[in-house]
Amino acid sequence: MNPTSPYTTSLHPGNAYWMARLSKEVYTKKSEGNPAPDEEKIRENLQRDDEEFISVFGADKNSAQAALVEHGDYLCMVFRGTDQPADWLDNINVFSRKELFGEFHRGFWDSVEDVWEPIFTRYRNLLKRRRRPLFITGHSLGGAMATIAAARLVHEDLPFTSVYTFGQPRALTRETARIFNTECKSRFFRFHNNNDIVTRAPARLMGYSHVGNYLHISEKKTIHREVGFWFRFLDYVDGAFETLKKEGSLDLIKDHDMDEYLEAVEEWNTE
Repeated sequence: MNPTSPYTTSLHPGNAYWMARLSKEVYTKKSEGNPAPDEEKIRENLQRDDEEFISVFGADKNSAQAALVEHGDYLCMVFRGTDQPADWLDNINVFSRKELFGEFHRGFWDSVEDVWEPIFTRYRNLLKRRRRPLFITGHSLGGAMATIAAARLVHEDLPFTSVYTFGQPRALTRETARIFNTECKSRFFRFHNNNDIVTRAPARLMGYSHVGNYLHISEKKTIHREVGFWFRFLDYVDGAFETLKKEGSLDLIKDHDMDEYLEAVEEWNTE
């Protein structure tokens, strides 16, 4: 398995794996009644595979959760997604708000705003102790939050190594996405698993656009970069057919599960 490469801004299997792993771990809650990230449990889980993980600092406010993970070689902002993607899709709004250098999805912006101060303060404090490169990552809603976090850092001219997102919805309007891509497309990697329906919201017709480099995970769990429409369409059909055969129904939410992303990226990282 490839280890993390903290100063590699281009696509790297080791970096992709550990960002997927962190995006999975941040779902660990303190309890059913307390959705805050379980910092000690997350740290223990990570240290089983890499003793260089030092600390986990969690933030929780208004149904938004995130963590600042400290490793001996790097730091990472990790944003949590939602436990109920079907309910979340039903209630997603399409309103934008003007911030920084453009327009951002209002709900996603507000989620970042809820956890930004404690996460960013923790990041700056750790930098004062010892400078280390920064990664940003997240799954689902957390991927949209990671995108906005990166935009905030770009606006403040603060460095980061790269962004890895998994199953994220669109978070920026079309023109804002164009500006964002001129600054950091080369270090932004967006993974989409087969029939994951969350990645299609909010709709393009509503003026929203994806950013970064596109990585498609096929029905066979192989990863392809910047594939064309026809390949994606045939793979969607294959994936839907296989799901219908196995389960008797078409579950577009299943492909959104973070475990599905982690499995594919882990296989890719061991090739």
